[in-house]
Amino acid sequence: MDESIDIEALKKDEQFLADVKKLEEEVKNSDSVAKAYQLLDVKLALQEDEEGINELFQKIVNGAFTNIAKALESGKKFDMSNAEDFATMRGIYEYAMQVYSENLKDQAQELFLALHHTTDDFELKDAFMVHAAAVGKGYSFEDFTNKLSKIDENIDFSDPKALFITDFVQPVDILLEMMKDEVEKLEKRLEKLNKN
Repeated sequence: MDESIDIEALKKDEQFLADVKKLEEEVKNSDSVAKAYQLLDVKLALQEDEEGINELFQKIVNGAFTNIAKALESGKKFDMSNAEDFATMRGIYEYAMQVYSENLKDQAQELFLALHHTTDDFELKDAFMVHAAAVGKGYSFEDFTNKLSKIDENIDFSDPKALFITDFVQPVDILLEMMKDEVEKLEKRLEKLNKN
């Protein structure tokens, strides 16, 4: 079964365009990171102007930072089955990977630690610790993605975790053991958060 979407036909579909306008209004009048991601995904599919896409991504990042700050303050854990929590984690993760790729390692490490601390999903929690420890051990973004990570070209987008790197060249427990000294340093930093 061919599930391809005719983008050009969608650009002319009045009902679709009305739905997009409605979603734009919802995003404009709310702080929902999940709704903003819905709109971003549509704008990317429609290949809309880069400036508008960048503005929308900035709105997502700002909302995600607000949400994660509240979670860190309250001790809340993000639930992957909650659309807003998932969108917040996605926003922080995508931004963390962006700053990591720009060699802003301290920022990236802090964000990976924040994700580790706020997720309720143990697979993601361990994967985020691998990210943070790799940064601390001096892995460049390129080395992390090319030598440490296993990125599958056949991504299952029905699995929300597919948006996060969770598969590595070694099992996660072995990687964490290999970077044990860095993990211990990071865990000590996290202890301070747990006491608050």
